[in-house]
Parts: sequence; C-alpha cells; structure tokens
Amino acid sequence: MAARRASIPTAGVGELTATAAVGELTRLVWGGLLLAAPGRVLRAMGGHPGSTPSAILRVLGVRHLVQAAVLLRWPTPEAFRLGAVADGLHALTAVALIADRRRRRLAVTDAAIATGWTVHDGVAASRAGARGRR
Repeated sequence: MAARRASIPTAGVGELTATAAVGELTRLVWGGLLLAAPGRVLRAMGGHPGSTPSAILRVLGVRHLVQAAVLLRWPTPEAFRLGAVADGLHALTAVALIADRRRRRLAVTDAAIATGWTVHDGVAASRAGARGRR
C-alpha cells in the first residue's frame, strides 16, 4: 500500500502539498521580516546599514509576500515554475555582487537563500505536476 501525501485543497486549481505550504508560509514570514525590519535583517545577514538601502529590502519583502500569497492560492506547476524563475534570477544577481568585497558576505548569504527558494519552487512544481497527472 502506497503512502498518501498530505495535501491541502485550494481554490479549485489543485492541491498544495504540506511541504509546499510550509515553504510558502515560511516565505510569508521572511517577506514580512524584510518589510518590517530591513535594518535588522541586513545586520543579521552580515550587511552594514547604509550599504544596502532599506527600500530595496522592503521591495524584496513585498515581492516575497505577493509570491507566497499567489502560490498558496494557486499552487499550479506553472505558478511554481514562475516563482522558481524569479528566485533564480534573484540568486544570479546576488552572485554578481560577490565581486564587491564590501558586500561579499551579504551577497553570499542572499544567493544561498534565493537558491533555496529556487529549489523549493522547482520541487513544488514537479510535485504539483505529478499530482495533476494522476
């Protein structure tokens, strides 16, 4: 007997696996932190206040909040793939900043986080696609 994966029914467009739901709820928290306390997040990641404007982190926070809300509401393979593209592009821009010695630690941390979101969305897309083929 095959084990059944836990899933959460959503807006008639598919099911959200428990793993994907936890990931997107985590993204909501991350986006909220970036929006509400960008200076604290920057310092915790090894950045220095003033090196990265708080407005940039707040915009990124809004992007994460919107992305999580969309993926929680419409957990389709296509939506997760688009999320993976957005996160992958973010990771690539962070990698480009590694050349700047002043921002290296922050850039490496940011690239790692963005890469984690990329992998999460890619796995969620493949699982959502597999569910749709059953």
